[in-house]
Amino acid sequence: MKKIIFIAKTDLNNDGRILNQIKILQNYLKDQLNLHFIVLPDKEYVGDLGRGVFLYNLHISIRNNPALRMFTVVEFTIKALRKLIELQPEIIHIQDYEVVLPVYLYKKFFKKNVVIIFDDHEMPNENESLQGKILQYFERKLMKISDYVIYANQERKEILDKELNIIKSTYFLNLPYFEEKNILSNASIDRNYITKLEELKAFKEKGINLIMHQGLIAVERGRKKLAEFSKFNFANTKIVIVGISELEYNSFITEFTLNRDNFYFVGSVPYTILIEFWKLMDATIIMYLPTYINNRLCAPNRYFIALMYNIPTIVNKDNPVLYNFTEKHNSGFYIENITSSILVKKVFKHSYSTEVLEDMKHEEIEKFEGVYDKILKLV
Repeated sequence: MKKIIFIAKTDLNNDGRILNQIKILQNYLKDQLNLHFIVLPDKEYVGDLGRGVFLYNLHISIRNNPALRMFTVVEFTIKALRKLIELQPEIIHIQDYEVVLPVYLYKKFFKKNVVIIFDDHEMPNENESLQGKILQYFERKLMKISDYVIYANQERKEILDKELNIIKSTYFLNLPYFEEKNILSNASIDRNYITKLEELKAFKEKGINLIMHQGLIAVERGRKKLAEFSKFNFANTKIVIVGISELEYNSFITEFTLNRDNFYFVGSVPYTILIEFWKLMDATIIMYLPTYINNRLCAPNRYFIALMYNIPTIVNKDNPVLYNFTEKHNSGFYIENITSSILVKKVFKHSYSTEVLEDMKHEEIEKFEGVYDKILKLV
């Protein structure tokens, strides 16, 4: 069995892209899968990755200190490089640029014939920090010598293939590929999530509409637009906040002097049960301002989840990817055009239907398996 390395800095509990890729490989390679996952964990993974997968958490002495971040990078690079030398993989699948240094050094100085798959989750923005620019430099060098590059969407593939003269590449959309059965019967699920789901169901029974906002509430994710939208003081409606900390939520409410009654705070939710929250939604807000390239060419899995359940979408019109999705699938509205609580009601009445997602899932899985089919022939 060929030894495959995944390497990433992530909170694996919430990283649907990587979890989906692991499941696809488990289904494709079955008992032949020999996957070793080196991770710099933002949080400890609490689940079970299943057959053929071995997890190595690399704990760093200095974390979450911006002033000392370079020391974190150096320590992780040393530990990850040692682990790579110990494991001696035939294939390394690197998950984005934050873990590029140990892989680049291993390829350059220890095992030149190791096969590299570079999975480019994000495009570095124009306002990257010094550390980000250094990592971006090595990212580009590694992408050029990789055996295959996987992008987050077609738009990024077209730009970077041309810029870096990359020939062997594809893209892999972060779709909701797998839906677990009887998730909530799992005894290991935190009771807090069950309570929040029950409270949201109680709102629904009272006729309250729920609008999902999943992810960061940052300037580039439409922070101000979201605040202004909530000030319409629409009746019988709550914006459900998922994916940020309570501290971040309170900061948002305080900054714009918002009415908490218009919101319902959930917080971070494990990917395995995230879909249970989505099933309760009547609409969703997805915004990426086009100021920087990574946001301009966004690849939001949230949109595809909405598509799966025909949930009306509210997006910012000046993002080309979100605009094209909305026009193509007739999935909803533009937040710039919603100027009153009356117009918000139209969102909840919007109906659309698409069966395209199943075809997309089949196509994306085939592409991903095709990459590994080609790669395994090289080793």
